[in-house]
Amino acid sequence: MNHKENLPSREGHTLSVTVTDIAMPGGAGVAKAGDFVVFVPGTVPGDRAVIRIVKREKRYGYGEVIAIEEPSPWRVEPACPHFGTCGGCTIQSMDYAKQLEMKSSHLRESLRRIGRLDVAEDRFEEITPSPEIYFYRSKIELAFGCQGNGVIAGMFGNTAPGSSSPPGVLPVPHCRIFSEELKKIIAVVEDHIHGEGLSPYDEQKKKGSLRHLILRKSRATGRIMVILETKGAEPHGMGELYHRLSEETPNVTSLWRAVNDRPGSYIDYGHLRHEGGEQSIEESMAGLALRVYPASFFQPNPAGAALVYERVGRIATALKVRNVLGLYCGMAPMELVLSRCAQNVVGVDSLRANIENARQNALLNGIGNCSFLTGKVEEIVMDRGFKRPDVVVIDPPRSGVSPRGSDLITALAPKTLIYVSCNPATLSRDLARFGTAGYWVDLVAPFDLFPHTSHLETLTVLTKRRR
Repeated sequence: MNHKENLPSREGHTLSVTVTDIAMPGGAGVAKAGDFVVFVPGTVPGDRAVIRIVKREKRYGYGEVIAIEEPSPWRVEPACPHFGTCGGCTIQSMDYAKQLEMKSSHLRESLRRIGRLDVAEDRFEEITPSPEIYFYRSKIELAFGCQGNGVIAGMFGNTAPGSSSPPGVLPVPHCRIFSEELKKIIAVVEDHIHGEGLSPYDEQKKKGSLRHLILRKSRATGRIMVILETKGAEPHGMGELYHRLSEETPNVTSLWRAVNDRPGSYIDYGHLRHEGGEQSIEESMAGLALRVYPASFFQPNPAGAALVYERVGRIATALKVRNVLGLYCGMAPMELVLSRCAQNVVGVDSLRANIENARQNALLNGIGNCSFLTGKVEEIVMDRGFKRPDVVVIDPPRSGVSPRGSDLITALAPKTLIYVSCNPATLSRDLARFGTAGYWVDLVAPFDLFPHTSHLETLTVLTKRRR
């Protein structure tokens, strides 16, 4: 079969395509053959590639690369030896400047297509790059799997294009976005679990005990917290594990265990046991000292996040804000930054652990004009247990703000909404909802907090307009 044929007729067909875009989130290259769209992982815009169709739907399909006929001018050699097999970074083979361009373009397209918003050019800022593009992450989550006769801690590998089969766990001792100490820590943990005779938890067979290995590193001090998530509360020699980790990797200063007996593959910090060392690690961000615990919600790129929070602080200072309401505040770094320019700040989060962490961080920094409430946004804003805000700051999870949450926020009628989002799609949807309530977009400022991945952070400022 001639691979130069233009129209793919079935699975297994080969053809030559030019990649023109990147699908976000996900990071697969996008090519077209006529009206037929093909998603091709491992390609970069500008690549000319021979591909094979591995799965076909009515108007789109998934392809795998057979050969790169002509590499893109934006294609670079990935710095990480695990790129292409590890499912973590998906666009590391793309020049960083091009990554920024693609992310900014994706944000604009999401605002137009999903939010029906045409933001004026002078309201849309150039994307702010990450201060560091390697070894920037403060947290990594590893799964347990089997390799040969041994147990390994690693990342899930890339799923084959169009496949519904779950990917396996692959070793990643040389992760280029977390820490060079990862290899040694993994080696100590794997040796320990081998000596204890432990095995990964199998959801189908209901056997085994190992679920996840989570590492948190302070970018300010270099200290590392290790969290072992297990099924069941058996001790498994945790004291000996901490002794070995602290001896062989001196930066490890804390060991916790999360006991998760719930079904599913997600990490659950509901039952924590402190197994050794300090209970927290201390981070520094935007002039704040912050204590980080196993369950703390904290931006994984502290240096990049500081740029966002400092920008929010400058915006609030220019607005001469008095009363600030911070929703989905987590451990409250943004609210603590805002305390410098506001008279009164209230932070709200649904998790009690986050609120306790926020109160501790306020005390640690000698901040007295912040208070924190536990509760869901959809419920607590009706409490009115705070002064009427002139600014509401929103930093929701990827799912964004619920319709009820949006209605209650706009019912408070703040002059300004400051929305920090990690998902352009839900941001666009929510901005459209706020627009129907009379809020206009004054500023869109994208920040790249996740180099080499398709994720993006966006700061948006909305102002209430008089009708």
